[in-house]
Amino acid sequence: MTRPSPQALPGLKLYNTNRQVLALLAEFFCLRTNDVAELMRGHTPTDSDKRSIRQTLSVLLAAGVVSRLPYLDLDRVTGGVHYAWGLSDKGVEFCKGLWPLCKTFDEHSQRTLDHELEISSFHMALKRFAAKHHLTLYWQQADLKCTVNPDAMFALIDPAKPEDKGTLYYFLEIERAKIGHYQNGEPSIMRKLGKYHAYYGSDACQKEWGTFRQFRVIVVQRTDERRRNLLKELNQQYNHRMFWLVTEEAYKFGIGGEIFATPRDYESRSYSFLSP
Repeated sequence: MTRPSPQALPGLKLYNTNRQVLALLAEFFCLRTNDVAELMRGHTPTDSDKRSIRQTLSVLLAAGVVSRLPYLDLDRVTGGVHYAWGLSDKGVEFCKGLWPLCKTFDEHSQRTLDHELEISSFHMALKRFAAKHHLTLYWQQADLKCTVNPDAMFALIDPAKPEDKGTLYYFLEIERAKIGHYQNGEPSIMRKLGKYHAYYGSDACQKEWGTFRQFRVIVVQRTDERRRNLLKELNQQYNHRMFWLVTEEAYKFGIGGEIFATPRDYESRSYSFLSP
């Protein structure tokens, strides 16, 4: 289905580059300058690519349709201030026709910026994977407040298969903190994943999403040690293959590989998005 085009904004000429950048920020919520350049060019951006995108973002900032926040890029030791970019309130109104579920970056907390950028990083890697394997990716990062309240919901759709067999649904949870925030001896991550365990196959899931009641939960963690510790905990309490655990390093190196482990059989095998 063709999405309607946004209306012209006074003072902003809608060159193709401007449209493309706004569409990316609507799709991904927040991106670093280099992320925008990579998505626009389809390859690792050159210095010239980065300069061009910085100029475009500056034009959009002056027009009031994007917002930015400074952040500490731990991968860079030189250069000036680095920014994360997203749509402003004005930009959301402007882009609703392009992306109905886009959300504003205005007044976003800098405290959660690393978390949001990690979601975007996973989304970027997943989008490249889907394109490579001729899969359709559905991604939703807004209007998610339901029984489980994930960081994102997505589906991978194989157009070559019947809809009931060719579509798999996933919830994404980015867990960057150590296990903690105990209540009655139970850490917050286990309380959160326990809700997913109860939600799986439930009437509540069917009612809230309308299209599915079975799913997988992708849990992204910073280190393999944290992943193994959580797998052991889940093995004791929620021993189910619905939980797919992976590290940040593993998915960034090769999201299409057999990099996911489940509590049921993590000591003997691993899974990929292409696993039967």
